[in-house]
Amino acid sequence: MRATPDFDFQLGESAEMIREATARFADEQVAPLAEKADREDWFPRELWVPMGELGLHGITVDEADGGLGLGYLEHVIAVEEISRASASVGLSYGAHSNLCVNQIRRWGNPEQKAKYLPKLISGEHVGSLAMSEAGAGSDVVSMKLKAEAVQGGYVLNGTKFWITNATHADTLVVYAKTDGSAGSRGITAFLIEKDMPGFSIGQKIDKMGMRGSPTAEL
Repeated sequence: MRATPDFDFQLGESAEMIREATARFADEQVAPLAEKADREDWFPRELWVPMGELGLHGITVDEADGGLGLGYLEHVIAVEEISRASASVGLSYGAHSNLCVNQIRRWGNPEQKAKYLPKLISGEHVGSLAMSEAGAGSDVVSMKLKAEAVQGGYVLNGTKFWITNATHADTLVVYAKTDGSAGSRGITAFLIEKDMPGFSIGQKIDKMGMRGSPTAEL
């Protein structure tokens, strides 16, 4: 029988620091609001700026862009510790910090990063990802929302459904079809601001659980 080499299951200093700081914050500030959030269908936006002060919104963002410059391990640990206190807050935090902030970090150009990341990382703004639709769900290729090129940009026409953080989002990453014949290569992500002309929030969707994480139609 061959000997099994020793494995190091330690997560590392930065990961443990994130865990300790996030667990303390979750115990002291998230947990006391968890019952009210789910019972009253209430989104505790007041947590966003304190989370930003801890650096939690920009864990994966480069330091040059205002983040901590860490990785997905540290981010998953933060989601885990927040979710221990409130699954609702953990869900909304993940949608904000990963599905919105991290996408801008990965794919945004310098101008977009400079415009949107500071307020998303600080917690002054709430972020969201709008991908799912009533007839497509997470089947992105089957989406119906279209983006038509016009002078100076694009016009998006359609609806999105089951969008986490929709009722409070200031900045949304919205997926739309730009070429219906190109399959997955005909889809583009757009950055949408809540005050842009023509944009509106549809019905808010109640849920059996995680009611403190708002879900709505766009």
